[in-house]
Amino acid sequence: MRRALLLLKLTCPVLALGLGACGNLDNTPFRVGTVHGRLTEFDPAVALVSLVGAPGLRATVEPDGQFTLKDAPAGPGELFIVATATKAARVPLTVQGGQSVEVADVAPQPAGMLSVKVKSRGSIKVIEARLSVAGTPYEALPLDNGGKRRVGPLPDGCYDVRVSAPDFTTAVGQGCVGPGEQKPLKLELIPEEAWGQRGCAETGCDDDSHCAPNGRCVGCVDDSQCAAPLACRGQRCEGPGAACATCEGTWQCAPSTQCEDVPGDLMACVAACGVGGPACGEGLTCQDSRCLPDPARFATCAEFPR
Repeated sequence: MRRALLLLKLTCPVLALGLGACGNLDNTPFRVGTVHGRLTEFDPAVALVSLVGAPGLRATVEPDGQFTLKDAPAGPGELFIVATATKAARVPLTVQGGQSVEVADVAPQPAGMLSVKVKSRGSIKVIEARLSVAGTPYEALPLDNGGKRRVGPLPDGCYDVRVSAPDFTTAVGQGCVGPGEQKPLKLELIPEEAWGQRGCAETGCDDDSHCAPNGRCVGCVDDSQCAAPLACRGQRCEGPGAACATCEGTWQCAPSTQCEDVPGDLMACVAACGVGGPACGEGLTCQDSRCLPDPARFATCAEFPR
């Protein structure tokens, strides 16, 4: 019995010489694994492989389409793959700690695109806004001066989008896309209380607004700030906008039309159509119960002749 106890006491120090400390083994190699795969189609200028939820873990694609993603956490996961400007993929997999996983050849599919439009409450000017799609490589993307950003390609699914800017609380929303779809997503940035109370002479107004004498950002102060045939009424440009004319609200459209999101990242005045309804005007066809530009002649309302 004394011999057995002596052997047990000696075992721990002997192992500790090689492993650092008894009972405190370094299991790091068994908490991660390596993923190997190949893309059947890709553009080397944009191709990228990452892990959903761990966008900092990335791999490039070799000229033959091969990729190797190292240090992937053990357990179930999903690859997020950008293959070309219009194709992507999400591939579920299970990583075995300390081992390599070989996924089947990945054939990228037509991907979707989110057209994000950010507006601030009170139309206060927003600067240095940044957009991120949670769990993906799309991080801290700048918005243009109009508060817009197209994000993609995105594989089929739903995504949480966050937009942050100095002096505003972070705006959060969710957008879902299918193969080849382009979906609009509108987010509102709310100014922090102290910033929102300073008045537009200090904060400035967005590109679609003007600073009124009372310190508020408004659509217009006089008719010269409205495009014909609109006129300034109640500090906003109102009037009977023609079919397919760009708009901010239905108050800028003719009585028979509504201001709605249309293809091309726009809002435009469109009329309803369908069985028994009025016919669409010249150059327009009935699409999804709306009068939109004939795709054989005009791609979007922006190209439709007034």
